[in-house]
Amino acid sequence: MRIAILQRDSVQGKLLEKIIVQAGHSCVLYEDGLALSKVLARATVDLLVLDWHALRLSGTDVLKAVRSVGGERMPVLFASADGSEESVVRAFVLGVDDYVTLPVRHAEFRERISALLRRAYPERYGRDSFDVGPYHFDRGHRWETLVPPSLFNACLKFVQN
Repeated sequence: MRIAILQRDSVQGKLLEKIIVQAGHSCVLYEDGLALSKVLARATVDLLVLDWHALRLSGTDVLKAVRSVGGERMPVLFASADGSEESVVRAFVLGVDDYVTLPVRHAEFRERISALLRRAYPERYGRDSFDVGPYHFDRGHRWETLVPPSLFNACLKFVQN
């Protein structure tokens, strides 16, 4: 998936980018909201990670622009050092889908990104198979001769929960 980050703090931006790339997504980091806006006018991304403050255009300006041109489906996550309740509520009122405070906890941030993408793009991000430890589960290919369907379904439910 293609993810764009708008983060004025280059150290935090690089950290977010690293987590996203390690999760298997492509990522581009911007410090300038106007530059990101111009890119979004020409190309699409699957998810935005925004901060309140940026050069020339703020994260809220970018969010308003995206939502005004039919970007209701695109998930937007705010990642900011400002974790006050007022800021979090204001972000949700403006239309963000999730909010994390900086510095992020790596695993939690990665899974928040995954959850947003799964909800927004179930047809593209749906998982027909997954790994748990040394075991591989594939919902599309059930080996009737090796594992009875009832046992497979029971194991699948157990592992998913």
